Amino acid sequence: MAQIFLYPLYALVLVTVLSILVAAHEYGHYIFARLFGMGAEEFAIGMGKPRVLTWLRRTYTVPLPADAPYREGEMVSASGGMGFESADKPVQSEVVRTHQGLALAETTEFTVRPWPVGGFVRIKGMMPEEDGSETKIPGGFYSKAPWKRFIVLLAGPAFSVLAGILLLTGLYTTYGSMQSKEEPVIGAVVRDGAAGKAGLKPDDRILALDGKPVARFYDVLTTVREKGGQKIVLTYERNGQRKDVTVVPTLDTAPTPVMDERFEPTTETRVQGKLGLTPMRELKRLSVVQAWSDAWRFPVLTVKGLWTTFTQPSQARENLGGPGTIVAATAAAVNSGFATVIQFAALLSISVGIMNLLPIFPLDGGQMMVAIAEMLRGGKRLSIRVQNLVGTIGFALVVTLFAGVILIDVDRFVFSKFRPKPVEKPIEFDISDKMKDIQR
Repeated sequence: MAQIFLYPLYALVLVTVLSILVAAHEYGHYIFARLFGMGAEEFAIGMGKPRVLTWLRRTYTVPLPADAPYREGEMVSASGGMGFESADKPVQSEVVRTHQGLALAETTEFTVRPWPVGGFVRIKGMMPEEDGSETKIPGGFYSKAPWKRFIVLLAGPAFSVLAGILLLTGLYTTYGSMQSKEEPVIGAVVRDGAAGKAGLKPDDRILALDGKPVARFYDVLTTVREKGGQKIVLTYERNGQRKDVTVVPTLDTAPTPVMDERFEPTTETRVQGKLGLTPMRELKRLSVVQAWSDAWRFPVLTVKGLWTTFTQPSQARENLGGPGTIVAATAAAVNSGFATVIQFAALLSISVGIMNLLPIFPLDGGQMMVAIAEMLRGGKRLSIRVQNLVGTIGFALVVTLFAGVILIDVDRFVFSKFRPKPVEKPIEFDISDKMKDIQR
């Protein structure tokens, strides 16, 4: 019952985290749009209408070409964005004179929208027109070269990933990171696994396998992996006493990712033997260089998870999650403390950034593919018919993906309650293990 009173806190943390992550993502789009001379009419946190708050207005100028057919004092109209990003009313800009010549006086409004489920930057002239007139809008998105549009689109996901990396770097240098120890000492045991059934316990030191001494925990992992389901005589030490026990590794029923020396999954998969134990771990503060390097593991793991999902659809349930998974992860993070909330936010930001790179319209990756196609065509715009077709197919794929993750959530949080409980897993203090499978 007491858990109910925490729900408002979970909601507040989730909304705050999402708002910060959206702001970082959209700022990437905004800063590069401005760098390339595009007008940005609105920077919004949240979606829907009407605006809840306009908290800042920033005025600047966008230079006009020397041969632009405009006069000082003239008002110029432009189409806004697409879909949820469409303008509330037509936007007009005044032609002014600067020391560099004629320019458009533009204003970016920084707003808050009612639904805290996203955000956008409404860049001027993003609405494709039948006659291609969007390419002639001064300071408009489509008036710029395809490579500039590509960079503007890429900047959003890049800033999301960078925000996550910076959060993790700061966390690892100030609070610390859970690091696996190299020594062959057991940190946790799966109760119903091969090691658990053989009587092994946390803090037992593994000395040898089949009489061959082991110096690192990774040696145990590789030996068991190679042995498959064959019996192994395991020599260990407990309370100063040396003991031998025979264990039979559990053999995977299907290929699973091979772990590297950091005990992180690689892209290689095979049927392996497993004992059901993990190494000791410690919370350790890292140097800035080491923390920065360590943080970059997570974008790599996210990409590997996506690759596994597409190449092995049967693994989708383990690698994907929807709104329910994110809410559950938020609750787990809040219950674990501030450091875990920061880690959750960082991993979610990285996942959002990489998911947005998928070549599906209207995600950033889909629009980037359109820009690439135009670069290959020498800058020639795709016809409105082709753009509409790409948009329709992309929308259908996004809806299908969303429906899929909703079904995964329903199975994970509803139907799983009626299935036999899975084998107990070792629990470690590090939400990253739980968050690796959350992509958005």
